[in-house]
Amino acid sequence: MPEALSERVMNALKADPRTVDLRALAPHFYSLSERILELFEEEDMVDVLSDTFKKRATGIADHAHNPRGAVGEGVEFLRGLDETERQLFRAAHDRAKEMRIWSGEAKRK
Repeated sequence: MPEALSERVMNALKADPRTVDLRALAPHFYSLSERILELFEEEDMVDVLSDTFKKRATGIADHAHNPRGAVGEGVEFLRGLDETERQLFRAAHDRAKEMRIWSGEAKRK
């Protein structure tokens, strides 16, 4: 297994996936994981990675809905996200921004 998917990393993800800097492990962590899982049947790893994504996605959504989500301490948060999570953040942040604009326009009508 690649170091990014080692037993040590899996144990850290089991303990608290929100504290692991996935980008430092592999910029495309989930893509790497997907490729490895195509080669090896690792049911435990599938469970850990699914749980990791779900738990981290809630934090990503929280930061994305904050109008200042990508500034201040948000910058530090973004540094630990892999590319898949960054795309999720961008999409959620853009939708939240569009919603604020729309609701402001709707209130004026």
